[in-house]
Amino acid sequence: MIILAAGILLAGCMKDDNLQLPYQGFIPEEIGDGWKISTPSSEGFDQSSMEEVYRTIYNEELYPNIRGLLVIRNDKLVSEAYFKDLDDRERIHAVMSVTKSITSLVAGIAIDKGYLASIDDRLYQFMPEYLDGDSLKRSITIRHLLTMETGLDYDNDIHSNEMIYSERSSMEYILSKPMVFAPGTDWYYGDGNPQILSGIITRVSGKTMEELAGEFLFEPMGIEEYFWENHSDGLTLGGMGLWLKPRDMARIGQLMLNGGNWEGRQLISNEWVASSTVRQANHRDYGYYWLTSENVSFWASGKGGQLIWVYPEKQIIVVVTSDSFSKSWLLSKGSYDYIFQEIYNAIID
Repeated sequence: MIILAAGILLAGCMKDDNLQLPYQGFIPEEIGDGWKISTPSSEGFDQSSMEEVYRTIYNEELYPNIRGLLVIRNDKLVSEAYFKDLDDRERIHAVMSVTKSITSLVAGIAIDKGYLASIDDRLYQFMPEYLDGDSLKRSITIRHLLTMETGLDYDNDIHSNEMIYSERSSMEYILSKPMVFAPGTDWYYGDGNPQILSGIITRVSGKTMEELAGEFLFEPMGIEEYFWENHSDGLTLGGMGLWLKPRDMARIGQLMLNGGNWEGRQLISNEWVASSTVRQANHRDYGYYWLTSENVSFWASGKGGQLIWVYPEKQIIVVVTSDSFSKSWLLSKGSYDYIFQEIYNAIID
């Protein structure tokens, strides 16, 4: 848990009163990392409207915790700014529950590679030793894990820290929780579900999710610097614990916008990407660890304000990074919806 310890240390060092920098503009720099650089006006945005968006975010009273904002359109990075530290561009960042959306991609890879046959297979067939005689618990499927509809009584505020620091197997810890509703009949967000999925994927593939992601996702995409924390039982954390650079978060968004294709190579099937990013849950606008709005846009979201927002019709990706371990975001007067809406409103083509 060395990485986790480092994250906790970083959290302790972060200050809620970390001040914004003076206005620095928003034109991206070419650094030879593979991103094509453009400008908002060249890609169909009103330049002055985009400037207003960025100047608004520099207002600390409205957005006290935002660290970075990147906009991609037509496969090009058109605007980028870091509001507290210019070095944030080169630092890996705790993306919190955006990790879940990457876990979904690894699940898609596991299906593509034949490690998993069907998401309708029951959990019981993979790890019966952790399940008691509860018939409801035995009816949980991989689909239920992906849609947060397992019915397990897992409260993130209480159980996630207990699970992370438990010396017990994370599978044993999570699956010992009682059932509060029949699988598929309700929606209850919990870090336990993607952690169980991590256990299943490792059991069927012989590789951790971190290893699968590194081999079949990150390396082909040129994502070289990242951390993905593991539990003491050796399993990659499925619900949190991934650290990425902001521009690499944007790469994930571009991969999704391209239907799983990266520079001509199909890393994840288009079918999986399409299924993951439309509503799959019965009671929420929720796909497979991706949130969706009327099946028009979709996004990955993490605590504190970590976001990868994708709007396919307009070929737009927006990435937001924020102080992952700060609580000041709860007091923010600004709405993240404002950012997305105003960026959308800035389109003039």
